[in-house]
Amino acid sequence: VRALLMAALAYFVLPIDAVPDLLVGIGFADDATVLMTALSMLGAHLKPAHREAARRALLKETSRETA
Repeated sequence: VRALLMAALAYFVLPIDAVPDLLVGIGFADDATVLMTALSMLGAHLKPAHREAARRALLKETSRETA
């Protein structure tokens, strides 16, 4: 999973691309596709315990900001 996320991030950041970003309209479509694929594959590996820990962390952070 970590390697998948690093590869997707590298594809998104590196200037070498399958479809150049200079092409208006479709240049970023391949970047978005890679990013969405990586996120959906990551979501398949998240367990309920991960989601609950993230919820608790967000609630803690939110309560700290409002205080």
